[in-house]
Amino acid sequence: MADINCAALVYIEDDRLLLVKVRELEKYYLPGGKIEVDEEPIDAAIRETYEELNVVLDKSLVRYLGRVEGPAYPQDAVVSLECFTYDGKLSDVSKNNEITEVRYFDLRHHEQIAPAVLVLIEQLNTGELSYAK
Repeated sequence: MADINCAALVYIEDDRLLLVKVRELEKYYLPGGKIEVDEEPIDAAIRETYEELNVVLDKSLVRYLGRVEGPAYPQDAVVSLECFTYDGKLSDVSKNNEITEVRYFDLRHHEQIAPAVLVLIEQLNTGELSYAK
């Protein structure tokens, strides 16, 4: 059972995954965050995307991708990520709140990516999760 339950946006453009970095942390992770009490995961993903990237997602274009569990970063815990994709185009992405960097990563670039995101990438590569726009 996961210690931390989060909702996250998985957005891939030109075979590159959108990731964010917080403050002094070294690793990048998916835009998203903790699901609040009585909040639906899809609503958490939309809220967190707005809070972190200043992007308003059209709920009708948000699609459930699947759940990924992996090591939380930087905590010593397990995180469960309820992952969503977006069938629209993300435009005017900008960092907000605690976000210090927004960057697209090649799916084969692993050194700076948080462990749970590596689990997601592995599941995408093996076909366990299917990302299609």
